[in-house]
Amino acid sequence: MSDIITQQRLSMRLDIYLSDYTGKKVKKDKFSSAEWNKVWRVADIARLQNTLTPELVDDVRVVLNKL
Repeated sequence: MSDIITQQRLSMRLDIYLSDYTGKKVKKDKFSSAEWNKVWRVADIARLQNTLTPELVDDVRVVLNKL
């Protein structure tokens, strides 16, 4: 049961990061967009497969903070 709860919490953090990303109205900087898209795609696939890890979610946060 705690694994399901962990996945839900990590998924909620991803949703917050996506909201922050869209709220930043990031310029169309190709490097930033490419980096964001790459890390987001990996995390989103992991979310769909219920294999999210805190490290993956943290990678999304790090890239978001670089933007």
